[in-house]
Amino acid sequence: MGGIAYSQPPTKSQSDSKLKKYRERKATSSSATLDDAKKEAETNPAGALDKVEDALAESIAKDNSFDEARSYLLLGDINAKIPEWKLASQNYEKAYNILKTSNKNSAEFKSALTGLARSNMENGNYQASIDSYNELLSLQLTAEEKVNAQLGLSEVRYRMGQYDESLKIAQSVPSNTQQQNMLAKNFARKNDFEKTNRYFDSSLSQLRAAPKPAASDYNSLQSTKEEVANSLRGQKRYDDEIALRNQSIEYNLETKNLGAVTKDKVEISKSLELKGSRSEALKELIEAAALADSIDDPQERANAYLSLADLYEKNGQTGDALGAYRRYSEAVNESGKRVETENQQRSLLITKQGDIEELSQSLYIDKSEDNAQKALIGRQRIAIISLAGIILIVSVTSFFTYRSAQSSKKANQLLALKSLRSQMNPHFIFNALNSVNHFIAQQDERTANKFLSDFSQLMRLVLEYSQEDFITLQKEQEILSLYMKLEHYRFRDKFQYEIEIDESINAESILVPPMLIQPYLENAVWHGLRYRDSIGFLKLTMKQEKDFLVVTINDNGIGRKRSTELKTENQKKHKSTGLKNIKERLVILNSVYKKHYDVNVSDGLNGEGTEVQIKFPV
Repeated sequence: MGGIAYSQPPTKSQSDSKLKKYRERKATSSSATLDDAKKEAETNPAGALDKVEDALAESIAKDNSFDEARSYLLLGDINAKIPEWKLASQNYEKAYNILKTSNKNSAEFKSALTGLARSNMENGNYQASIDSYNELLSLQLTAEEKVNAQLGLSEVRYRMGQYDESLKIAQSVPSNTQQQNMLAKNFARKNDFEKTNRYFDSSLSQLRAAPKPAASDYNSLQSTKEEVANSLRGQKRYDDEIALRNQSIEYNLETKNLGAVTKDKVEISKSLELKGSRSEALKELIEAAALADSIDDPQERANAYLSLADLYEKNGQTGDALGAYRRYSEAVNESGKRVETENQQRSLLITKQGDIEELSQSLYIDKSEDNAQKALIGRQRIAIISLAGIILIVSVTSFFTYRSAQSSKKANQLLALKSLRSQMNPHFIFNALNSVNHFIAQQDERTANKFLSDFSQLMRLVLEYSQEDFITLQKEQEILSLYMKLEHYRFRDKFQYEIEIDESINAESILVPPMLIQPYLENAVWHGLRYRDSIGFLKLTMKQEKDFLVVTINDNGIGRKRSTELKTENQKKHKSTGLKNIKERLVILNSVYKKHYDVNVSDGLNGEGTEVQIKFPV
């Protein structure tokens, strides 16, 4: 994903012009603009942010603190929908600090406290969340507001593992769908499944009876179902878990939520397999895959086809497994593209908020300067004090503006990093499937089956670990060992390999970015060793030198120059996706984490063979 350009702070003349423009607007314009922004926030958050920018600037220019607080409150709501909980917390806190002095009984103050409590909970700041909920409960609330605040407090205690306290709070609340869900999942944690089922059934009945169920009630039920199902599976109560998920499937079929049905069927198949009912599990997965094909959700489609391929492989159905892996690969590729688009949209929203922050800070500075100029007339001493105050404000504001820009930039870079990691999966999967095709073409069914078994294990590791920014070196070694084993299946008559790891390295304590080493191993095999006339050799070495983990990949392949000469014209036009992504990832990693990740590639003697050295800061 390309870099995002940040706007430059307004010049003094530009700021003066904006300050004047916003002061001359009609008295009701900022309030009306915020009302429009609130309506637009659901469907067009970027457009809503433009309106919030205008409303915030005008409210600052006219000293309208109430609308300023409303602007920050709406920013927090937009952040919560993305979701970007840290930004949401910052904006809710700004709204809270403005409103607590003169608007403590307003609906907006209650909303700011609610948002602050929720965002702190999602950020894991549980005590801060509890404090906000308790302050909210000390206000004059409607019956519904009080129930929601108490259930929020119960949820915080639940996430802290304080199930007795969470139960106590939830039991004091009048019965509704979310209260029944809270009771159900708490009793599940306490292994009281009789009460769990009673409250879950009650919640489902209330949802069915509602003419138009609220989205929050439905989401609460689905979340509770997963919590309870996981507890049942942990107790090996597979039949109870299956019955619970079938209840959910029945309701979701009625409401045509096929994505949730697909997910439940995949999970039911896992429990059936754990029970030993593999044929029934396969039937559920085939139905799940068919449902997934009928909906526009590539992530659910990927999950269904990966599980289906895994079960086919265990049954020895190599051809069916390969077909399922292909469908899985296509879904992962489509999902990766969507993730990249979503990341770009989120980056745009974060950048817009950076612009809003810069404008509000510059207007505050200009107001200070404007007031100071009026005070200068006839009062020299006050002018000196005011000037000192302005310098202080400029210094502080510059610091916070810079920090805000840096935070926004870092957020964008992390989103880009996540996008690049997601692109590695489909690229890697397509190459691996080519190997399976090779064995099938040679009618080597036994090797194809063995390859698929190891491939399935490797895919699970890659999918699990590629979601993380960093994993332990031990986990990375597990991936690399499996990968080299698979490549050796394919090219066992072309090369031998060795993995040598210094015994002094503590692989469990060293963290490395996942999937940075594998593309260089792939390059060595596919572009160097496989073209040799005789058996070649590849060696992967890991050792620690001072503050760096040094990973070296040596091969005696045909070398980079000869490999380039052998490429077709089409191959020359196509750049390596894996290596290109790695270069981009290294740039972002060095920028965000202020480290020095470094890769050096050199040719061997007489242009034969290649050495790659990767340095990871420890």
